[in-house]
Amino acid sequence: MLGIKDAIRKIYSGENTLTKHMILFVLTAVPAMLSLPLNNISKVKDIDTGTVGMSLLALVLMLVISIYLCGYLYELVKNSFDETREEILPEFDKDKFTLFWKGFPLQLVWGLYLIGFVLIWLLAYTLCRMVISPAAAAIITFGIFIIFMFFFCIMIPFITVRFAKEYKRDGLYDIRIPFRDMKKAMDSVIWLCVKLLPLFLLYLIISMFGKDPSVLGYIMAGIGAYVAAISQYIMHFCYVQIYKEKLANYQD
Repeated sequence: MLGIKDAIRKIYSGENTLTKHMILFVLTAVPAMLSLPLNNISKVKDIDTGTVGMSLLALVLMLVISIYLCGYLYELVKNSFDETREEILPEFDKDKFTLFWKGFPLQLVWGLYLIGFVLIWLLAYTLCRMVISPAAAAIITFGIFIIFMFFFCIMIPFITVRFAKEYKRDGLYDIRIPFRDMKKAMDSVIWLCVKLLPLFLLYLIISMFGKDPSVLGYIMAGIGAYVAAISQYIMHFCYVQIYKEKLANYQD
C-alpha cells in the first residue's frame, strides 16, 4: 500500500510543480495572515466604519479562498486514486468552486451530525448533574464525548474519499458509515495518525510563532498554513490508499 513517502513524492513531482506550490502557498497563507489583524480588531471596543468595511472584505476573501481550496482538495483526492499518476496536485482553475458546491450538501449534513452529538453530550451532562456533582459529571461525560468524537472524526475523511472518487453523494448521508468503517480500517487509520504526528508537531511549533501581527508573525502564519495544507493532502492521499485496500469492496 502506498504511504506518506509516496504522497510527498507525488505532491512535489510533475510539471510546473514550483509554480503550483507558489500559488498554493499564497492561497493558504493569505487567510492565515489576514486572521492576525482581524483577531486584534475583534478586541477593540470602538471600531470605525472604514475598519469594519475592510474587515468584511477580508472575511469575504478568506471565505472565497477556503471554498476554492476545498474544491481543490476534492480533485486532489480524486487524483490520488490513480496509482499511475506521477503528480496529484491539480491545476488551478475555476472548476474548484463547482466541486465545492457539489460536495457542500455532504459537508452541511455531516456538520449537523456533529452538532447533534454535541447536543446529546449536553443532555447527558445535564442528566448526570442530577445524580452526581457537576465536576464529576463534566469529567465523565466530557471524557466519553472526547473519546467518541476522536474515533468518529478520524473516520470522516472516508466520506470525502468516497465522494471525490466519482463526485457522487449517493448513499453518503448514512450516519452509520463511520461506524462500519471502524470495523475494517480503524487499525490502519490509528497507525496513520501516529505516523503523521511529526507533521502535526511541526505545525504546532510553527504556529507558536505565528500569533502576533508582526513581520515574523505574518511569515510564520503563512508557513504554518502551507504546512497544514500539505499535511492535509498527505493524510487524504493515505486515506485513499486505506480505502482502496480495506473498504472499496466492503460497502460500496
